[in-house]
Amino acid sequence: MDRTTTKLVRLATRLRCEDLAPGVMRAAKARILSSLAVALAAYDMPPVRIARRLAPCVGAGSIARVFGSLEGTTPDMAAFVNAAMVRSLDMSDSYVMAAVSHPADALPAVIAVAEAERSSGADFLRGMVMSYEAQCRFVEVVPLSHEGWDQTPIVALGAVLGSGVLLRLDPERLGHAVSLAIAPNIALNQTRTGTLSMWKGMAGPQGARAGVFAAYLAREGMTGPDDIFEGKYGLWKQAFGDRVFDLPLPERFEGHTFAVQQSMIKSFPTRFNCQVPVFAAQKLRAMVDPARIAALKIESIRQAFARWMDSPEVWNPQTRETADHSLPCTVAMALIDGTITPAMMAQRRYRDADVLALMGKCIIELPDEFDRLAPETRCCRLTATLTNGEILVAEYRRSLADDAADPGWTQGVDKFRQLTRDLLDETAQAKLIDFVDDLERQTSIAPLLDLTRLDVGDSRS
Repeated sequence: MDRTTTKLVRLATRLRCEDLAPGVMRAAKARILSSLAVALAAYDMPPVRIARRLAPCVGAGSIARVFGSLEGTTPDMAAFVNAAMVRSLDMSDSYVMAAVSHPADALPAVIAVAEAERSSGADFLRGMVMSYEAQCRFVEVVPLSHEGWDQTPIVALGAVLGSGVLLRLDPERLGHAVSLAIAPNIALNQTRTGTLSMWKGMAGPQGARAGVFAAYLAREGMTGPDDIFEGKYGLWKQAFGDRVFDLPLPERFEGHTFAVQQSMIKSFPTRFNCQVPVFAAQKLRAMVDPARIAALKIESIRQAFARWMDSPEVWNPQTRETADHSLPCTVAMALIDGTITPAMMAQRRYRDADVLALMGKCIIELPDEFDRLAPETRCCRLTATLTNGEILVAEYRRSLADDAADPGWTQGVDKFRQLTRDLLDETAQAKLIDFVDDLERQTSIAPLLDLTRLDVGDSRS
């Protein structure tokens, strides 16, 4: 094993349930609720239906179930289908530093293996925390997306380590599992360029599936290539030339702030870096009727938007995947309607004449002032020039410290209730929330899957 793999394996094999303080557990549970909320709300979306049709029904061996339908399939396909649900609304939690991580993309992988292996709730939480730690610490220092690569290997890394914890792989097999997750799953960032397709939301689920598959391969004795990060043709050399990265993994856990405490739980179905601009738009809307705006300057962070601002697709989005990544579109929608919801995206609100007209009044600037603060602090300032010449300014900022200050439990509960209110009755909602709240004392997570049951009819159509 090379140095990077050794550090990851050492972290995974050292982490114990007793290392997770109550605040860490609370943060993890909040993100479970957030993920289940968006998953169930996305159950009938086209990419999810496609993924569900491909999942084989199995009745023997290692079995994990699909959220909603509870159909049994292989753990890797359960991870893929359920991750497709978590990802499709673009409303799961995120962590952005040198690159982008959607750590909840790997959560269904950990759930699938936990169910298949009959893991306890406490062990499942340990696997989840490990999965988040690997993904988020990786993107703190490795600029994968900025070098033209997509997020699939990041999710695969989180999925394989979380799965490996639950499969109790020894260090040697876990090292092979990491290699088997990374080597075949380097993905192109063309996925997030131009008009965005359904695969924008499937690249993460592909990583979840690959990580589970790699972990099971390693358990059965499959070996992977040596030095997957630092070798002559390893990830560092092939993707980054001569640069080598030292992942900031903790040496001790006492007092450590885990990544699961730092990811931002999204409030809107938009790209991570569009969340703060939507909050800024809500502030501006409280000050003025959007119909009175003659011109609107949007200032935000260069790291997030430099390569997008001149793309014609961003200014005239044809797909929801493009719209939820568009800074002028998300700001315009929030200014006019006060929020952005999954229903608005499903109804193609981004194509309506009033939204497009307000987008036409926008210009984007990426000031040095904000660049110096990013990515630790995300900033957006909106300067509206009104039809009478008056100028109004609204600004919103959010930092990593803000993300970590609140475990997010109340937000997770509220989000779950809101997104599933048409899918689950209040009693069913309360049972699932209570189960998650008591997760570390559960002997199995199978009842959690039971509680996601939806009245879906033919679930494979």
